[in-house]
Amino acid sequence: MKQLSVSDVLAGANAAMVGPQFDVTGALATMVVGVPSALSTRAAAVLVDVDGHLEVLAASSHRALDLEIHQTQAQEGPCLDTMQTGVEEHEVGADAITARWPRVGPMIVASGYESVQALPLRWHGVTFGGLNLFRAEPTGFEDQQAECRAVADAVTMLIVSAHLDHDQLRPGLRSALEERAVVELAKGALAHAWELDMASAYDALTGWAEEHHVSLGLAARQVMDQARNKELAPRTAPS
Repeated sequence: MKQLSVSDVLAGANAAMVGPQFDVTGALATMVVGVPSALSTRAAAVLVDVDGHLEVLAASSHRALDLEIHQTQAQEGPCLDTMQTGVEEHEVGADAITARWPRVGPMIVASGYESVQALPLRWHGVTFGGLNLFRAEPTGFEDQQAECRAVADAVTMLIVSAHLDHDQLRPGLRSALEERAVVELAKGALAHAWELDMASAYDALTGWAEEHHVSLGLAARQVMDQARNKELAPRTAPS
């Protein structure tokens, strides 16, 4: 993947919001995958609260997805903290991370990360989620707070842009999560049919979308249609 700037990521998000076929799942996936390059991080993920339940809405890698899921299960971690406080949360260094989050910290460090930053996703004063950033190096984000905040705000706008009335925020999140569920099902179908691990299956799905010039959500539905029709042959190129 080519090196991206924060401007590139924001421009992509803006283009998706005003495009003729807005796909929030695909737009978020594309944006979050580009965030590590733009902010010199190793991984990024988005966690949201839907009717009191924490759900992962997007992740730049399967490893980042696992970390967010672990946070929801342990009810602890940087994303949960930022959602509770409504302010940016960060920690640098393996010892500091494990000391602050004794249930989640060891998994963060074991995954190869020594710096974490979480930013709240806010809409009209309501915090409904968090953007989590991970670095392999014990280097903080002090010099990039403005860029990180701009990216977090762009994530917020992607999520709510189709539901700008605050009363429609929860239905919008539920709709996005339904699309995300299809993506996860498609990953599983590709992993089974093509004998891939889940990380490689996600790469295959994004490759499918790119090859066919369709959104990630539509690519996932195409995969599931082929799987239901028993047309998803083992180790074949997308047709």
